[in-house]
Amino acid sequence: MADVGYSSEYEVYLTYRNGMQIVTNELSLQILRELRRREVSPSEMAAALGLPKSTIQGNIGKLLRTGIIASETRIGDARSAVYHIEARQLFGSDTGEDWQLYARAASVARIIRDGRCTPREDLSLYAVSLMESGFNVVQGLLGVGAALTRGIVDRGWWDRQMEGLRGQCARRGISMEVGTGGALSIVLRSESEDISDAPIAMVPMLGALRAHSKDLFGYVLSHDILLSVEDRGRTVRIRIDPFDGQEFESSPYGIDPFDSFRIDEPFSVYSIEGRATLFTNPTMMGLLDALSVGDRSINELEASLRVPKATLYASLAKLISLGAVGSAGASGSPKRYALAADPVMYVRAPNLASVAALSDIAVRFREGLLDYYSAAISYALGAIDCMGIRFDKMFMRAGMNAALAVLGSDGKMEPKDFVDLSCTMVSGPDRAEVATYLPIRVRLFHSEDTLWDAWPADFVMGFLDEGLQQLLGFRYPIRIESHRAGAVTVQANMPRFRRRRPRAGAALARAAARARPRPRISI
Repeated sequence: MADVGYSSEYEVYLTYRNGMQIVTNELSLQILRELRRREVSPSEMAAALGLPKSTIQGNIGKLLRTGIIASETRIGDARSAVYHIEARQLFGSDTGEDWQLYARAASVARIIRDGRCTPREDLSLYAVSLMESGFNVVQGLLGVGAALTRGIVDRGWWDRQMEGLRGQCARRGISMEVGTGGALSIVLRSESEDISDAPIAMVPMLGALRAHSKDLFGYVLSHDILLSVEDRGRTVRIRIDPFDGQEFESSPYGIDPFDSFRIDEPFSVYSIEGRATLFTNPTMMGLLDALSVGDRSINELEASLRVPKATLYASLAKLISLGAVGSAGASGSPKRYALAADPVMYVRAPNLASVAALSDIAVRFREGLLDYYSAAISYALGAIDCMGIRFDKMFMRAGMNAALAVLGSDGKMEPKDFVDLSCTMVSGPDRAEVATYLPIRVRLFHSEDTLWDAWPADFVMGFLDEGLQQLLGFRYPIRIESHRAGAVTVQANMPRFRRRRPRAGAALARAAARARPRPRISI
């Protein structure tokens, strides 16, 4: 991986001995896909893939050394050893599901109808934006659910959770059928509501059920989830088949790996035309990070990265061929480069000081002091902070996508109404309000129990910036003020059509002159 510097096919695991490990080898990925649903021996894998046993053993040996898989000797079994996944998969590049394409529209429609966003919609809007970028977070969310319910052996607790879930569904006119005979199947049906976002919202709960499936159902569930949406989003089907074999279950959900976490190989992920490409080459990562701030010339890149021009040109040529970088504007001298990919995530040093907070979240959830969606979101954000994983550059993209979904459902929306709607996109206990319309100034108030760090401000900025550009035909000046614990953080977009901000009346006049035939912002 280090020799190549990038890959569009990968899986990333958190191991219990060797920190975070990246898998890009095609055969190793095939082996891991098989191990998610059954235990295998090298001979069985060789027969299934039509490859020599020695080739399979070589790849299994590499996976063993990384700590991603472990072996177990079977007594009274003709196979000398079988293998299973021991690490926790965080994410991967395989997003072969189409149900997520409809989830955002369902969440946005519910926000518009109810006049407020809830943690359920937060989870859906952000996770779907990641998956549309080619970034699969399903396995990571399964791990969140398992961690939240670690150590719970009270069957009554589980019965109460399921009854509570049934009650929530019934109050919204949704029926819920659960079957455990031979496999776990859940079918949700609504007579009138689009519930396409239900699968992603339920994934952490499925991870919890999977982790305790031996005690709850009498058999171990596999790591693969089958999800489908039917009848224009009014029917959702979820199925997890049994694991084929007696999976070894000592460490994946019984030991918290964060205490020994480390990153041996920093990396970042950028979405290129819907493919989430992982980069490990330091020069490539430096170029992409520099261009995510703004367009740059080769001289500016050399000064900021302190890398020879020859090396920069070679990396830029490769990034251009991948579609990650392009030329900025009209050709000229000096030539300027622009980022053509969407930033998804990057890693920094682990923040192990936050580990204690994870235990507190889990305890509060088990004791009923924290609802399911809030617990899943806060635990997931806390865990990735511990691991040094940052998704903050994706928050604005999620807001932009939500804006497009809103305008797709109501293309005649007044710009003022769109600005007002941006405040309802912030879920409680945080809140937002419009301070002024000319220029647009939105105040965000974070509560002491807020689930988020950068999410609300970046999301609202992306929502307003993209939506008003679609409505007016140009970028309108926007200012977001985040009020947190007595401190105020200000974020502003940078309109391209002027260098100085004109008076409010002039801004509105220019908006009317340059806009497409759509309504103006009015007070």
